[in-house]
Amino acid sequence: MSRSYKKVPVSTDGKRKTTKEMKRYANKHVRHYKEGLHKGNAYKKLFCSYDIHDFISYWPWSEAKQDYETGMLSSYLQERYPTLKSFYRHWYTCQKRK
Repeated sequence: MSRSYKKVPVSTDGKRKTTKEMKRYANKHVRHYKEGLHKGNAYKKLFCSYDIHDFISYWPWSEAKQDYETGMLSSYLQERYPTLKSFYRHWYTCQKRK
């Protein structure tokens, strides 16, 4: 098991396979474009980058702790993790680990 962890607590919407397939589709779409690309970054206008990742969330521990202490979390999370220590374990599992 790897001992490394994510440097930035970010989670995305989908699985790797879906993202990989969408990136491959976008690359193929750009390569087979008939009219040519004039500028170096003109390929960005051909394929919407939101189709690759629809959702990306950034939730650092400082904000998660503040949400927990003020009661801004859902009732499910409040009931499931009654202590700050148990909530930290949940946050670490979902946001920080690879």
